Amino acid sequence: MRKIFDIVHSDGSVSAKERATVNVLNTSSTSPPPEIVTFPAADKKTKLYGAVFRPLGDDVGEGPFPTVVYMYGGPHVQLVRNYWRITSVPRIQNLRKQGFLVFICDNRGGSRRGVEFEGAIHLNMGSAEVEDQVAGVEYLVEQKLADPSRVGCYGWSYGGYMTCLCLAKAPKTFKAGLSGAPVTHWDGYDTHYTERYMSTPQANSVGYDTSSVMAHVKGMTGRLMLVHGLIDENVHFRHTARLINALIEAQKEYELVLLPNERHSPRSAETRAYIEKRLMEFFKRNLLSGL
Repeated sequence: MRKIFDIVHSDGSVSAKERATVNVLNTSSTSPPPEIVTFPAADKKTKLYGAVFRPLGDDVGEGPFPTVVYMYGGPHVQLVRNYWRITSVPRIQNLRKQGFLVFICDNRGGSRRGVEFEGAIHLNMGSAEVEDQVAGVEYLVEQKLADPSRVGCYGWSYGGYMTCLCLAKAPKTFKAGLSGAPVTHWDGYDTHYTERYMSTPQANSVGYDTSSVMAHVKGMTGRLMLVHGLIDENVHFRHTARLINALIEAQKEYELVLLPNERHSPRSAETRAYIEKRLMEFFKRNLLSGL
C-alpha cells in the first residue's frame, strides 16, 4: 500500500485523484483489535488459532454475520499473531465497516508451530489446509458468529490457490471467493519451492494431480472472481489461463479482472484502489444481497 507521505508532492500538495486513492486504502487507527480464538483442526487433535474481527457499528447486533475469510494457508507464513499489524490491514477494516465479520485461520502447513504442523501438507498440498479452513468456519457457525449461508473467502498467491480450492472442494461452506494470482497446478510453479513439499512430478504424480485446482473444478457452485497481473513474475498468468480453460470445459461461471501493467504484487495506488473497489462490490453483491 502506498502511504500518504509517498504521494505528497515536493510542494506539499496532493492531487484529488491521489487523495481519493488514500481514502480508499486507509482506515481508522482506532478500530478495535480482533478476538484471538482457538479451536480443533479437522484432525480433531491439533489446536488452531484464529482471529475474529466483528463488524463495526452501533447496531450490528450479536450475529450471525455474513463472513469473509482471509486466507493464505501455505508454508512460511503465520497470519494470526497477537500484535498491532493484524489490526492495521485496511481491507479488513473496510469489510468490517460494511457489515462483514472477517476471520483469519492459520491452518496446518503454516510456520512457527513445529515440523509436524508444517509437515501436514507434505506430498499433498491443498488438502489439510482446506479441511482446516472449513473447521474454522464450522467453529464460527457453532458460536453463532457466522451465517453459514453467507460465507466467502479471498487470498493472494497461495491464498488465491486456497480460495479456488475452498470453492471447489468445500462448496457447501464457501459461497463466493476472490482469488488473486493463484497457483493452479504445482507442475507449473518454481521447482525450488514446490519440490521441498511435493517432491518431483515423476515421484509424486498422484499428489500433483490431486492438488491441482483443475482436478476439482466440477465441484464449484459458488461465485468466483479471478484477479491476475499479466506480467506476474512469480505466479505466471498461465496458471489462471489453465484454470479458465477448465472452467469453460466444466461450464462454470467466473469473473476475471486483468491487470496488464502489474506484477505479482500490484504496485500502483490506482490499481490497489481498483482492486479494493471490485472486491468490496463482489462480496456485497454475493454475500449481502444473496446468491
